[in-house]
Amino acid sequence: MEDVTIGVGSLAGKGVYAARQFQAGEVVVAFELTPLSQDEFLELPSGEHLFVHSYGGQRWLYPPPARWVNHSDEPSCYQDYERSCDVALRRIAVGEAITIDATQETDRELSTFLDAYLDAQQRADRDGLVRLLATDVVMWDHGRAARGAAEAASMLAENPARTIGDLEWHIGTGRWEALCACELAGEDFQTRTSVFLRVLAGNWQVVYEHRG
Repeated sequence: MEDVTIGVGSLAGKGVYAARQFQAGEVVVAFELTPLSQDEFLELPSGEHLFVHSYGGQRWLYPPPARWVNHSDEPSCYQDYERSCDVALRRIAVGEAITIDATQETDRELSTFLDAYLDAQQRADRDGLVRLLATDVVMWDHGRAARGAAEAASMLAENPARTIGDLEWHIGTGRWEALCACELAGEDFQTRTSVFLRVLAGNWQVVYEHRG
């Protein structure tokens, strides 16, 4: 924390500022994400939900001060997800705001969700699929319907997608909803699908999917 200070910002009223000069390529803020179960998410104190992100179909809580790094269309840093840190994109002066492009977080949330969704289908992991599906999910596969997470997981495991391509994303206002249109290919099929996702209890989940 000696390299940065906390001041006024837009994340719970806080932002992060440079306490010294940084050069391009330097680590500015390092962090360690904490995985959360649904019960742990629901037990978080008021206001903590704001700092939870969903990667790979799992909830992760950002710690201070990383949680208070604000968004900017012209950010001073980028997130290095492999090293779990914010890295300077350019020279940062003392007192300057430490910022990232938060839209990249949303992009990563959705892309890693699809990776987990495809992997669970390929492994016929019904329990894993249930965790990625809303309790009341509705799924259509060429006129065949499944309702509820258990039924939909069974249908997906029986006819899994092997590859996903030609992705188009439409992100809802506030980033809590997203629609994905893409091409799916399986062992003996190729089709177009629309997948509607929503953040539920801090985690992206499939609410509706229509194949065919």
